[in-house]
Amino acid sequence: MENVTDDMRRIMGVGDWPAVLLSEILPGGSAEKTGWRKGDLLTTLNGIQVGTTVEVIAELANHQSGSSITYRILRDKKPVTGKLKLIAWPGESYPDLSVEYTTHRTVNGLQRAILTQQRKKGSGRLPLVVFIGGIGCYALDSPLDTARSETQLLNGLSRKGFACARLEKPGMGDAARSSTGCGEVSFMNEMTGYAEMIRQLKQRPDIDSSDVTIIGHSMGGVFAPMIAQRTPVQRIIAYGTIGSSFVEYLAKTRRTIAEAYGWDAARTDAFIKDFCECAVWYFADKLTTAQAAEKKPACGEYVGIFDLRSRAYNEELYALNIPTAWQDFKGRALLLWGKADYIAARHDHEILRDMIQRANPGSVTFKEIPDADHGMNQANDFQAAVAGSGPYQPGVGRVVADWLSTGP
Repeated sequence: MENVTDDMRRIMGVGDWPAVLLSEILPGGSAEKTGWRKGDLLTTLNGIQVGTTVEVIAELANHQSGSSITYRILRDKKPVTGKLKLIAWPGESYPDLSVEYTTHRTVNGLQRAILTQQRKKGSGRLPLVVFIGGIGCYALDSPLDTARSETQLLNGLSRKGFACARLEKPGMGDAARSSTGCGEVSFMNEMTGYAEMIRQLKQRPDIDSSDVTIIGHSMGGVFAPMIAQRTPVQRIIAYGTIGSSFVEYLAKTRRTIAEAYGWDAARTDAFIKDFCECAVWYFADKLTTAQAAEKKPACGEYVGIFDLRSRAYNEELYALNIPTAWQDFKGRALLLWGKADYIAARHDHEILRDMIQRANPGSVTFKEIPDADHGMNQANDFQAAVAGSGPYQPGVGRVVADWLSTGP
């Protein structure tokens, strides 16, 4: 699903009516069996208007698998109504790996992790690798798409003898009914929830609590050193992360975004200037998206994306001194950046590398991954990354596995 932007509304001719775009129909799921199509606009569920993906998830969370609810969609501007039967989400299954859905009580309520390890294993405790995703509200459970990069990376490490846990965000997946919604949780509470989940995983009899690695993807790499201050971990791997103040990061990556779209110098500079003005009004002056858009109409699009997270989340993120969080980490660190990643800045990884090296000499490694985009998928440059996600880049997994195999 996607939230409908103003540009989409103009193109589709649907005015201001609340709606959510169905951007993909998963095979075998409730939507496919009901007859929904890619490009449909979902407007109501069970008589409730839905105007954002968060509202759709919140309404679905009120119903059990096997039940039926009414719906209204717009298809080619014409209303279609009917009943949607909610089919249970299947669990992931692999012939050589065990998959366990664990439940953890955190500050946010009950959160879930997907824990994978080899089916045939000895009686000893396994080293633990935990994966924390980026800023968006999405689930890491992927039974219908096991080719996803996160799944491929973690399953590959499980086959090498690690116990690997993908930590779900609050309010996502099975946690939709049992925890604070992802769009409502604060930055610090999301981070604290992950720390509590890791602490509980370390108490399992099959886990070696003295051998723990966090893989933080994008915003997960910001969370990682803060988590390490709350529960000891021995290693952190940060891929496509942030190493400077959030507004500085935004300015740098607006330039790479412009490069990815092939804009000329004049358009690029105007875009960066406008975006930075909007970001300062939104983050520093604490204007709402609507208030910022009154000052500059483009702000509605530029900073409206941040409204997918709570105001508390955004204010706490803006206030962070990100390099400071790394200074006290005494374990090993691996910083990874894909050469086709226009969402993260190479410079941010260099900032972190140099700062960690000064604070803890010899503990940090920085590597560029050729032909890899922000999502750890194959792309040979920024333009290819914009064109569409390729398959998982196995070079990411090779670098991670090699680094984990060397040193304590």
